[in-house]
Amino acid sequence: MCRLGRYEIFAKKEVGVYHVYNRTVRKSFLHGIDPYTGIDYSYRRNRFRDRMEFLSKYLCVDVLSYAIMSNHWHCVLRNRPDLVQKLTDREVAVRWLSVLSRKRVPKKHRGKIQESEISKIVNDPKRVEELRSRLSNISWFVRLMCQTIARECNIEDDCTGRFFEERFKLNRLLDEADVLACMSYVDLNPLRAGLADSLEDYQEVSIGERLRTLEDDQVDSSNWLAPLELSSEVDGKKVRVAGKKATNSLRTTAEPQLRRGCLPMRLEAYERLLWHLALESRPELQANEALTKQKLQTPIYLRGETINIAQVAERNMQFERRCKTQLGKHACRVVRERIAARAAADQQSSTATGLGQVTTRTQS
Repeated sequence: MCRLGRYEIFAKKEVGVYHVYNRTVRKSFLHGIDPYTGIDYSYRRNRFRDRMEFLSKYLCVDVLSYAIMSNHWHCVLRNRPDLVQKLTDREVAVRWLSVLSRKRVPKKHRGKIQESEISKIVNDPKRVEELRSRLSNISWFVRLMCQTIARECNIEDDCTGRFFEERFKLNRLLDEADVLACMSYVDLNPLRAGLADSLEDYQEVSIGERLRTLEDDQVDSSNWLAPLELSSEVDGKKVRVAGKKATNSLRTTAEPQLRRGCLPMRLEAYERLLWHLALESRPELQANEALTKQKLQTPIYLRGETINIAQVAERNMQFERRCKTQLGKHACRVVRERIAARAAADQQSSTATGLGQVTTRTQS
C-alpha cells in the first residue's frame, strides 16, 4: 500500500507538529567510524546540528527534538505560519536571502545581501507570498538542511547522486500524547542503540543539549531549540524554564513572547520519564549513578494527571516499528570499495613519503 503524499499530510496554513526522518544511501555515514572502510567521519559530528541551528534562526520552523545517528536522523518539527504572517515583505526577503548560498554574489560584495536583491523580491508581490509560504514549510526546511549536507559529503566521498533516500518521511503528531511519545522516542535513540549509557553522553541529541544547559550558570547553547515547557507555570506551580537566558534574549525567528514550548511538563519530569522508558529496553542501566531512588519513585504529571508510563512505552514501540530499517539493503558496494581503495592508497602514499624522508636523513 502506497503511503500518503506529503501534501496530504502537511497542512501549511495550520500550526502542526511533525515527526520527520530519513536515512543515508550506499551505507554512507553522517558521523562515526565506517567499519567497512575504516574511515573516521567524526569531523562531521556537528555539521547536521549546526545546519539545523542556522536554519531555525531564519525559517519559522521550531525544532522540538532531534537525534542524529550514524546513518539516519530524526527531528520533531513544528511549522509556524502564524509567525510568518507577522513578517513584513522586507523581512521575508532578508530571511530568504540569508539562507541561500552567497557563492554567486560578486566578490566585491563579500557575500553580503544587497539592497538591489531585496528590492527585486519586495517589488514582486507573488514572489513575496511564495517565499513567505516557504519560510514556514517543513519540506523546505528539510530540503535546505539536507542539500548542504549531501553536497559536502558527496564531495568528500568522491560520489555523485543522492546522499539521503529519495523521500524523507513525515508523520503528523495529532495530540500531546503523540508529541510526548515521539519526542521521547527520538531522544532515546542513542540509549536504545547502546551508543550511550546516560542521557547527556551523546552529543547529537536534543535531550543531552537541554540537560547540559539546564544550570543558569552555564552558557546556554540550546537557545535555538523550542523551550520544553509551554509556559512559566505547570500544574499551577512556577517552573524553571530550560534555556531561560535564550527566552529573554533576542532571536531571529521569533520574539520571546511568541515562542511556543513543547509540552506542559517540567524538564526534570521529562528527564525522569526518559529514564523509565530507557529501563524498559535496557534494564542494565539501573546501575547508573544518575538514577536515584527519588527519580524513579516520584510521580510524573502531564496537565495535572499522572502519566501512564506503560502507555507511553507502547507508543514508543509503535514509533520504533514504523521507523525501524535495516542498514545495508540499499548498499552500493562498488562505491564503498572505491572509497576504501582510495583511503588505502592515501595511507600507502603517506607511509612511502615518511620512509623516503627517513632514508634521506640517513644518507645525509
